Order: sequence, then structure tokens, then C-alpha cells
Amino acid sequence: MRCGILTTFSSFSPEYSLTTVVLSQLRMLLKHDYKPVLFVLNIFKDDDKVPEGVEIRKIVPQLLLEPYGQHNLDSLDSDVEKARRAFEDNMQDIDVMLCHDIIFINSYLPYNIALRQAIDTKLGNVKWLHWMHSGPSFATLDGSVWDNLYTLPKNSRLIYMNYTDQIRAAEMYHTLPSNVRTVFNPMDIRALYDFHPLTKELCDYYDLMSPDVLVSYPLSSTRMDTAGKQLSKTIRIVAEIKKRGKSVRLIVPNAHANGQREKDKIEEMYRLAHEHGLERRELIFTSLYDVPKYEGGVPHEVVRDLFTLSNIFIFPSYSENCPLVLLEAMAGGNVLILNQDFPAFKDFGGKDALYFRFSSTVAPSPEFPNGEDNYYRDVAILALNELEQNKAIKAQTRLRKEFNEDYIWGNQLEPAILEMLHGK
Repeated sequence: MRCGILTTFSSFSPEYSLTTVVLSQLRMLLKHDYKPVLFVLNIFKDDDKVPEGVEIRKIVPQLLLEPYGQHNLDSLDSDVEKARRAFEDNMQDIDVMLCHDIIFINSYLPYNIALRQAIDTKLGNVKWLHWMHSGPSFATLDGSVWDNLYTLPKNSRLIYMNYTDQIRAAEMYHTLPSNVRTVFNPMDIRALYDFHPLTKELCDYYDLMSPDVLVSYPLSSTRMDTAGKQLSKTIRIVAEIKKRGKSVRLIVPNAHANGQREKDKIEEMYRLAHEHGLERRELIFTSLYDVPKYEGGVPHEVVRDLFTLSNIFIFPSYSENCPLVLLEAMAGGNVLILNQDFPAFKDFGGKDALYFRFSSTVAPSPEFPNGEDNYYRDVAILALNELEQNKAIKAQTRLRKEFNEDYIWGNQLEPAILEMLHGK
């Protein structure tokens, strides 16, 4: 499918927030094998900022738009003629066009009318989705040319960016709510923080954007469990979190994993996870991605990115000094679950962490009067309670899950495109 995006861009200036939205839409179209065509002004100059694979058509005529904001229509006929010819000559191969503010902004009136005329002449096959990037206003139709600001063109639907005001948007365009679809502005953490390419690959391959609870635990494979990082205890807590009805991922950016002993230990961790209800896709070792490329470890930027995505850090480590991994988890804004049996952790987590007994070099193994499984169950319940009480972390988790480009694409944007294409 050839999907166009119609803009009045002369550049991709980052100060103009709409460019961020359009860039996100281009990435989504490319990722899902559409053929995106970006329509811009004939003076557009930022070709190098457009994602590779996007066709750029610099065909939108540059017009003097300020008079239309003053209701001065002296040049309307000639401006409409220029734009109509440009649209007719360059848009006939488009299946669905995403239009940004073209029928919304009053100074865009000549483009608005030209689009309608072109639909009546040569673009009757094109389907149109019209974004309005500000709140609705209201006017009574009076039969004048300005009615074009308050009606939908043929073969069109309106796109509004929240559900709450969907009806108000329909009222503005004198149409039914059934002709309005909601598509949120994406805010994808991967793009916002310019994640490392490997992080983006891991997110796609292991579905790291969607889980309710994402735990990242970087470690050396040579000290993975007993008398080291005690990964097995983290696994058991994450398994109990899953039993509470949460979707989970435990990702372990593990270094020094090229030896057979370390590979055997990884498989042992998988067996333990399976015994406690975690599927293989829910426990992830980065050393097993694109083997053997990352057996030595992943770039530090990837560790940083994963802590930005995660929301709980479970750190039952047996012995530490001044653990950078804990400080990085704090920088990433994670709920902290730390080892009470290693008192030095309180120098770092202070009163802003939850502490549980996991044994250490300075404390014996704890006893479990109610059984070890019940102990880890209780840790999981308290960790989830802490997460539920932290509105900032909850909001960031919701952003990761429901405002990333994959979610917006699958749940809002592509359905709107396909509905238009198939006449639903």
C-alpha cells in the first residue's frame, strides 16, 4: 500500500512539534512495509532528516497564506488552481493520505479547497485521514467559502488525538462521531532518548515495550548465582509477580558468557524459571541474541536504555562494594528491592528502597517458617504494592506500554488506515 503524508513543511525543524509526529508516522509506515510518500513544499530543504526509504515529493506550492488569516480572498482562485494542479499531477497513485491540519487551519484555505476539487476530478480513488492538531471551534455554516473549515471532504475521516473530545471534534465538522477516529500522538521512549540500535532490536525481538513489569539485571555470567548475584532469587520473585496476573520480562544483560560453564549456568537458570512458571521468552539473556556477537557483553548504552525502560530492580546480590548497577537502576527510576542481609546497600538505597533477607557474606541464610515459595510470593506482593503507590513510575510504565509507536500503530493508526481502504 502506498500511504502519503501531506504537510506544508519547508523543513524538519525540531522546534515545530508536528515534525516529531510526522517522523513517528513515517517510521511506523516503514517498519510495517508500507510505501510512505512525504508531500512537502517545493522549497523543502531537509531531505537528510527524512528516514531512508521514504519518497519525498516537493510538489506543494508555496503560497502567501497570511492574507487568508485576515479573510482576504483576493488570490484565492489562482492559489487554488496552483495547488489543485499539483495535487492532481502527483497524488493519483496514493491509496490513503494522512493530512495534517490541511482542512483545519484557516490560512490553509486554498490547499483545503484545492484538495476538494482534486477529489472531484482525478483523486476520487484516494482515501483521506485528516488530523486536527488543536482543539475544536464552532461555527454555523453560512454557504460561504469558509464552510470548508467546518465540513469533511469526500472519502474522508477526521482524526482527533484524544477520546474525550471526539464528539466536540465531530460537531465542529458537522459530521457524525462515527466519522471520527482517535490516534494519540506517539511518545516512544526509544526515539525520545535516542536508544542504541541494539536496544531497539532487543525491544522488537523480545517484546520489551509491552510488559506490566520489566526487570533488568546486568551481571557477569561468571558470578551469576550462588555467592554472587543470586539471579535465581530474582527469577523466583519475577515468577511470583507473574502469578499475580502481571505480564513480565526479566532481561539479563550478561557479560563473559563465552565459556561452556557459563552457558551451562544459563540453561540451569532457564530450568529453574520453567519450574516456577516463567516461559523462556520471559527470561532473556543478551548473550543469546545474535550468537556469539554479544557473549562478551553489550554496549553500556544498552544497559542504560534498559534501566530507562524497566520499572523494578531486584538486587539480591551476595556481596558488593559501591554497586554501579544499583546507581544506574536508581537513575532509571526503578522501584528498588535490595538485600537486607548486606547492610551497605542502605548507604545507597537509604529509606527509598524495600529490603528483604537474601543472605550475604555477612549474614547467614534466612529461615523460612512459612516456606521459601511463600517468602518470595510476599516479596512479589510488596514489590507490586510499592509500584502501585508510585504514580511517577506507573505513568512512565503506561507511557512505555501504550504510547510507543508499535502500540499506536497496531491499535489506532493502522486500523484507521485499513478501515478507509476497505470502506468500513
